[in-house]
Amino acid sequence: LQLLLIEDDDDLRGEIRDYLVRKRHGVTALGSVAEARRVLGLMLPEDAVLDAVICDVNLKDGDGIDLYVEFGSRRPKLPWILMSGDPDPQRVADERKKHPDLPPCTVVGKPVSLHNLVELLARGSAGV
Repeated sequence: LQLLLIEDDDDLRGEIRDYLVRKRHGVTALGSVAEARRVLGLMLPEDAVLDAVICDVNLKDGDGIDLYVEFGSRRPKLPWILMSGDPDPQRVADERKKHPDLPPCTVVGKPVSLHNLVELLARGSAGV
């Protein structure tokens, strides 16, 4: 799979990236909402190869759920996994009600089990 990982904690981003690479996934790893906006703008056309987005919710320069809402409707089949130390799946469900064209999204708590993350990716991130 070709994955986009957005996590502002350098150590955690490296750990997740390295694990996913060992599982033979391609990973573009970013550390901020600003970087993600730039890269997502390039990766979101339907012909761009991207299989899933894994994003922290509480980033230093913004919010992962806002990023999901901002970019999700551009690729409604592209699954997202949102990670948070204080997960709020109801907020994501509320956003999906407001924006029914959003893609599937799964919210996972941190610390995230890397094994569980890979299982979610294999299932296509069933969603909220």
